[in-house]
Amino acid sequence: MVGNDEARAKLMLWLKKWKPGGKAALLVGPPGTGKTTSVHLVAEKLGFQLVELNASDARTKDKLAKKIGEAMASSNLFGGHTAVFLDEVDGLSGRSDYGAIDFIKDAVKMSEAPVFMAANDPDSDEVRKLGSTATKIEFRRPDDQAVLERLRAVSSEEGLRVGDVEMAKIARAANGDLRAAMNFLQSGMPAQKDEELTASESVNAFFDAVSESAALRALRAYPGQPREKLRDLFTAVTRSRVHEERKAAALEVLSRADVVMGRMLHGKDWRLLRYLDPMLASEFWKALGDGGLRYTLDSVPWPLQLRIWNDSKKLKGIALLAGKRLGTSQRGFLVQDMPFVLLLCADRGFREGLVRSLELDESYDALLAKEATRQPGR
Repeated sequence: MVGNDEARAKLMLWLKKWKPGGKAALLVGPPGTGKTTSVHLVAEKLGFQLVELNASDARTKDKLAKKIGEAMASSNLFGGHTAVFLDEVDGLSGRSDYGAIDFIKDAVKMSEAPVFMAANDPDSDEVRKLGSTATKIEFRRPDDQAVLERLRAVSSEEGLRVGDVEMAKIARAANGDLRAAMNFLQSGMPAQKDEELTASESVNAFFDAVSESAALRALRAYPGQPREKLRDLFTAVTRSRVHEERKAAALEVLSRADVVMGRMLHGKDWRLLRYLDPMLASEFWKALGDGGLRYTLDSVPWPLQLRIWNDSKKLKGIALLAGKRLGTSQRGFLVQDMPFVLLLCADRGFREGLVRSLELDESYDALLAKEATRQPGR
């Protein structure tokens, strides 16, 4: 654990002082800041066994009652002290959460077991609604210096030979995500993200590269996660007008790269990361032939970007739910898919099907209908 010392101490003190019917602990902060790990460590330290549930996977009152009701009503489940952990409570959104928030609030007040909750978005409606029954504990990303000190300690313990300059690059590239920093360190892959290219600049630089080494540099300047990099390359190829043979050859390389990615994530063998970019720079770049591809997914009209990012929590909620269905991030869905979804929502059948599929209430149908009429060409 690096950083958030005050938050972790506050969490420990809360659990030590907790009594039946007391407030829940609501941990809020960006992914990768140690919320879930802190809950597990504090519970283990004080002798509690966790009953864990992802709130966004059980978003109705009945499902929540079935899965955690017994744990909240008993302090001796499994022969010892029990604590309940509801993760991603900011994923409660739409028609299916009717009664869920109220159930959680009532259950916390009556619970015989302490209740932990975690959320990524401190400004979400769900966090605001749960605030009266919870002690909010904020987690923040550690600064570059804290990450750098941890990298130095790990490097020393493991006998690695990593220079101070490269270590500082890794700390900056991780942007406060310690897990990403450790992945860089373990893979031995140079941290090149400090060039500060956008996703479109990086991918287009890859397409425009005149040599394999230039293609490799472009890939290593990509600002997102490896999975997002593969997704953007895949989408650029499938949406570009290139010869079918070239497209098939490129997609075959991407499929093998995705297999490598899957093995790396499944086995947590981050050393495989070092092979990903060289594989793409060598085989994928060559398969594209004389180029001609462009990445345009960031070219969302500014009025739509403004509404997405500043004006509508409902659009963000749709992106969160739809992104989980597609296995992509909320931001990825907003940038890549939302403009097309809004165009398709001009069709009433598609719009109503989307609302039903995501279990949204009628207000979302009205929003999507309005947004569809504001798209270019309508």
